Amino acid sequence: MRIVYYVSSFIAAISVILAIVARLFLPNKSILGLSALSYLRVTNTMLLFAIAALVFEYIHRKKTA
Repeated sequence: MRIVYYVSSFIAAISVILAIVARLFLPNKSILGLSALSYLRVTNTMLLFAIAALVFEYIHRKKTA
């Protein structure tokens, strides 16, 4: 489960960076056909997924201990 957390956190970090770059430096505010808002929505989803994975892992460890 920790791998899921790391992967989703990494994707969220990359999405935030792409959104910032698209918003600040590109005239049409899109990278690869996606706007900056789309990257921020992906970031939001991945962070919520990471939080859910951490909570699930915490509950699972608490039950086994």
